Amino acid sequence: MKKIIIWILVIGLLVGFLAPLVTKDELTDVAAPSTFGFKENLATSYGQTIPLPIASTEQAEQFTFSINDSIVLEVKNPKAKELYFLNTNNWKPGAYSLNLETKDKDGQTFSEQRNLRILSDLKPERWKVKSVKSYPHNTKYYTQGLTFLNGQLYESTGDPNQDGSSMVALMNLQTGEPISNGSKASQIGLDASKFGEGITILNGELFQLTWKNQQCFVYDAKSLSLKKEFSYVGEGWGLCTDGKELIMSDGTERITFRNPKTFEITRTIEVYTNEGPVPQLNELEYIDGYVYANIYSTNYIVVFEPLLGRVIALIDATQIVNEGRGNGEVLNGIAWEANSKKLYLTGKYWPKLFEVNIQK
Repeated sequence: MKKIIIWILVIGLLVGFLAPLVTKDELTDVAAPSTFGFKENLATSYGQTIPLPIASTEQAEQFTFSINDSIVLEVKNPKAKELYFLNTNNWKPGAYSLNLETKDKDGQTFSEQRNLRILSDLKPERWKVKSVKSYPHNTKYYTQGLTFLNGQLYESTGDPNQDGSSMVALMNLQTGEPISNGSKASQIGLDASKFGEGITILNGELFQLTWKNQQCFVYDAKSLSLKKEFSYVGEGWGLCTDGKELIMSDGTERITFRNPKTFEITRTIEVYTNEGPVPQLNELEYIDGYVYANIYSTNYIVVFEPLLGRVIALIDATQIVNEGRGNGEVLNGIAWEANSKKLYLTGKYWPKLFEVNIQK
């Protein structure tokens, strides 16, 4: 008898505990008064206009449709079917969040989300590079950045062994070593707690990123004396300039443009082909209106528009890799000497640096 009473009490407690949960679930299952008229995520090409239907019931008081954080449509007392035409000319290639916030006549709010990818409308051309001449390169240098200023080559290196080998140096192209300035080499190093990354030079200042330290060091380009530091959020990989802004990669398909005086972000793009995003963008170089970027861990260099991020070409550098890597690691290092119109490539721990021609 006691066991029966105990079981009755236990069952009663369980019912009392579960009842609110059931009631809560029933409430959350109430259908939203306005919903997207499509169930799947979407993909389209830049330049296309696509219809996005939104279906509503009589209970719908109003809805707000936004793309990322930008409201594109607000409707009160919506019709059973509203149609929004998305003109992708107004949106750069990339990934977007479609958000629908609705309110019913009882004041309850509902939200629904879909994802949208806008692909490039361009099919990338296929280019190759051919070696014109090779120069020695120090196999101790884990190349992160490569750039020229008035015919003078600069190189930055990383520090995978955490032994303080990150540096920036003025390089002798003929020897592959830092230029000797009397008894002192024209170079500056970072301590072992900092991993050097990409570099670029703008208005007499050399900017050096760090991988995970979220610091950008700014030096006088001639003396390599430290002038100032900037901080940023996220990882630093490659860096170049269009002569006005700094252009930075972080290892994803995202590229940020930054004010050289404050290092604040002015705008962003995502690098896309007609098939999807191009992640792992690393070392960067700005050449004749386009950005060239090493795709990390591959033999390829991607060429894209700085305005929209559309890829115009994919460069296969396998020939250079086979000829110059030796016992080194991946292709990484692009430098354009604007006066002579010459392009140079190298890689991490490579024994050679190449002057190359692009074959389109």
